[in-house]
Amino acid sequence: MTTTRRTVLLQGGAIGAGLIAANVSAVRALAATKTTPVRRSLQGLAWNDPIVATYRDAVGIMKQKPANDKFNWVQLANFHGNISTGFRYCPHGDWYFLPWHRAYTAMYERIVRSLTKNQDFAMPYWDWTASPTMPEVFLPEKTPDGKTNWLCVNEDGRKRTWPPTQPMPANIVGPAVLSTILNASPYEVFGTSRPAGQNSLDPSWITGGGGVQGTLEATPHNQVHNNIGGWMPTAASPRDPIFFMHHGNIDRIWALWNLKHQNSTDPLWTDMPFKENFLNPDGSFWSPKVSDLYVPEKLGYSYGFTQTPVVASSARTMTLERSLNAVLGAKAASKVEAGKVETAVVENNKSATPGAALALKIEVPQAALQGVVRSAPVGSGFDTMDFAAAREASARGSRALAIIRNVAITDPSTTTMQIYLGDEPVPADASPSDRRYVGSFAMLDHGGGGHGAHGDHERPSFVLDLTDALQKVYGSAGTIPGAIGLQLVVSNETGSGKAGSATPQRVEVVLVSG
Repeated sequence: MTTTRRTVLLQGGAIGAGLIAANVSAVRALAATKTTPVRRSLQGLAWNDPIVATYRDAVGIMKQKPANDKFNWVQLANFHGNISTGFRYCPHGDWYFLPWHRAYTAMYERIVRSLTKNQDFAMPYWDWTASPTMPEVFLPEKTPDGKTNWLCVNEDGRKRTWPPTQPMPANIVGPAVLSTILNASPYEVFGTSRPAGQNSLDPSWITGGGGVQGTLEATPHNQVHNNIGGWMPTAASPRDPIFFMHHGNIDRIWALWNLKHQNSTDPLWTDMPFKENFLNPDGSFWSPKVSDLYVPEKLGYSYGFTQTPVVASSARTMTLERSLNAVLGAKAASKVEAGKVETAVVENNKSATPGAALALKIEVPQAALQGVVRSAPVGSGFDTMDFAAAREASARGSRALAIIRNVAITDPSTTTMQIYLGDEPVPADASPSDRRYVGSFAMLDHGGGGHGAHGDHERPSFVLDLTDALQKVYGSAGTIPGAIGLQLVVSNETGSGKAGSATPQRVEVVLVSG
């Protein structure tokens, strides 16, 4: 039998029910070169596995270096940020989030190889969809042979707070969330949008925030950070060695997404340099630009599958993507009609609190809403590996997005926001199993008084896909309403602290017509 890209995926168990499954390590048969170290899932790796042992040894070496050494563990974490001054070089809440963290993780991977003399090392990743409990090798203070486990965190009053045997919630890391992420398009919906108003390659745009966070950043990224506790909800999160397991998985999801989708081609993204943000193993600066970071193999690692070039989008798809990007990047509230994209807007000055949901009513174009509710589901393309056809089908289909703009959040590291559809009050015991549930999001506590000149990290924005919930609630209804209700519910899922409040400045419903 001829072995094709599709049959390898199917035989490896990477595809399930037409959607890519959580554990895709089996796709390594898609022919990454033998000389490129392959990043592997932590699932099933023992404490003395060479991958785990190499990483643990390297963390120990870095933690024991003099405080002023370039490769001291805290010094390297300071490139990301620290408790007192907040974030330094790393971007959150804009479209540089993914490439910057890809380079940052690759920097550590190269340093580990240099310090341990193990050139075959590849940074493992924590696949929290397939294995949602905390990786066991990171938990005990001592290894089974009685030595210090440098992967454990118990320092400077910081300890992880998430219960070791409790899975991360499925509504944060489960297969349905992964499916939503992998089907999101264009890049600025998937990987967070550009800072509103960006007009140059001035480096201050990198750390200014001001974009709209997509599901990948707002849901699994932010909420896993917050749930773990200790260093992880802070700007100093790389002081926890699990940081790179988490970001390795985020990076892997980007690589998977690129099997089907194209990255942005806007020069404001592709040409942005990260000037002296990273170190080479010899101590010199590494200053890649975004376009240098597209392909993992060129950075010295692989996830076991080859990223073949994605077929160019049609003119129709490109027009639709430009329209969506324009809506995401708009600074002022407005009712927009751009091609087949219509936006309804409601301003707000009220808050969701732990005791009371925020209920908003949004008048929407009835015909466009009917097109979303009555449209047939669009496949992911992972069942046939015909991604070009799936992408064009998505462009012909109808969907709805909710953009939650400029959200003021108190107690951010312990506050989760959940969105429900409809006008009926959300009961206190409501859960993501409710058919009205849309999704959840959270933000990181940036600390240190902000981040940059252009954006406002105290007021992040988020985008969620409303399509499935709208079809569940109104799919069998005889009459399509001319307005829909959205309810914002705050809760605390971290197991420590208390939930705060959330106050969005405005909410937009974006209807994309087929």
